[in-house]
Amino acid sequence: MLGQRFQLGDYWLSQRAGSANWYATYFDKRSRQTKRTSLGTSDFQQAQLKLAELVTKKAELKNVPLVEMPLATVLIRYWERRGSKAASHDTQRFASKLWNEFWGEATVAELSIPRQQEFIIWLKARGYKNSYVDRILSVGRAALNLAWKWGELPTAPFIMHLSDKSDAKEAYRLKEHEMRRFLSAVQAWPHVYTFSMLMLNTLSRPAAILELAPVQVDLENRRINLNPKGRKQTKKFRPIVPITDTLLPFVRNRSALRFVTWRGNPVQSVKKTFAKAVSAAGLPAEVTPYSLRHTMAAELRRRGVPAWEVEGLLGHRRPGVTETYAEFSPDYLSQGRAAIDAYFDDLAMELPVHPAECVPVACQPKSFAVLRKEIFMSNFNWKTGAGEGIRTLDPNLGKVA
Repeated sequence: MLGQRFQLGDYWLSQRAGSANWYATYFDKRSRQTKRTSLGTSDFQQAQLKLAELVTKKAELKNVPLVEMPLATVLIRYWERRGSKAASHDTQRFASKLWNEFWGEATVAELSIPRQQEFIIWLKARGYKNSYVDRILSVGRAALNLAWKWGELPTAPFIMHLSDKSDAKEAYRLKEHEMRRFLSAVQAWPHVYTFSMLMLNTLSRPAAILELAPVQVDLENRRINLNPKGRKQTKKFRPIVPITDTLLPFVRNRSALRFVTWRGNPVQSVKKTFAKAVSAAGLPAEVTPYSLRHTMAAELRRRGVPAWEVEGLLGHRRPGVTETYAEFSPDYLSQGRAAIDAYFDDLAMELPVHPAECVPVACQPKSFAVLRKEIFMSNFNWKTGAGEGIRTLDPNLGKVA
């Protein structure tokens, strides 16, 4: 094997004596030494692919003619610099995969309008709606623009924009009797029930609710910051929303890492279980988690809540500089908050706070010791937050050590 030679630019494959692993090898001009980086494989063909990827990421490129620049190189370098760090990195990764699958070894010069139209037809044939196709196109556009800004391309080719969203399905909005059936049925799945109550009371997007943690809840000011600390805001803006009277018992007395958990672990998706709850309620399959958000948005407008408040709750409107401290006002989004509570009053349903799941010892104050897993709410008034609070099956649980 040591006799094999494969080189790309300034990098070549090599092996150390006594080791089957392949290394990316190069000459460091600054230290005037030969250096190696393990590729983590002993397979020669796999090592060639890994070396090609390494060179693609590290190569110094300057005003490369469009006919010589592989589109795949542009996409890989964009992923390394920006895509992998974006809040929407999963979407960016999948979009890049689709670009590479269709374009293969094409160069940037081959991004003609007719060929792009073929790409769009190919995406639609896979069942993607116009809005999602446009999102996929935007990733390629961003990659090309970044390569141009970094001086790697002399220009960034035009990438089509799909503005026609007429094929988008109209969101299903639940009527009051349907909502009663749904909220009754979904209680069979406590984590999806909690998810649903959070969705209905905050008008948030599903991803924000699945990531919601107690640290984002300000009980003193009755506010929830849907954008956790350290997360950069995206086009799908996550606002600060008020805590309704209906929601209060669902977010106070919780010590888990996330509000929506299954067997103590965070949940990545509730789509399948949500669909089971919808089916159990005898509702059409068109009812999705987003239906809860759209139902409440329409309900608030029907109840006379100003458009700007509804937009603020939905995250469709970013607060201006003068509104920086607006969330500390007692009447912050007050009409929206009151309308949500009024909606639940009209439903006239029993909405119990389900038993909290096992709370890890690490989440407890140091002066407390968790001896048993059984923790649940007893005689808790879901509207006012009053009652006995947390009761346990172990009489010693919660005593100061």
